[in-house]
Amino acid sequence: MQVPATLLEYSMSAVTEGIDAIATTRVLIRGENNHTSTHTLTGEPVHRTFSGTGSSMDIAVSSVRAYIGALNKMLGFMEQTPSEVPAERTPLSV
Repeated sequence: MQVPATLLEYSMSAVTEGIDAIATTRVLIRGENNHTSTHTLTGEPVHRTFSGTGSSMDIAVSSVRAYIGALNKMLGFMEQTPSEVPAERTPLSV
């Protein structure tokens, strides 16, 4: 992926117990160009963050699913403002 992003939060929890436990992962990212919106009440800029979740019996797969989910949200937001993103960037799938 050639979309620069900063990982702000990473959390994982086990949904079930034992050797076949399922891990649920949540990530929170922010694009490096700091997508901003204006707060409705204060008029101040708000830095956009994007979250994603994933689950799997494999920790790495769970983490990748969460990260790709967050990237897809960020790319979708970027598509709403086409001047900020080249046309070749499209959402991913697992």
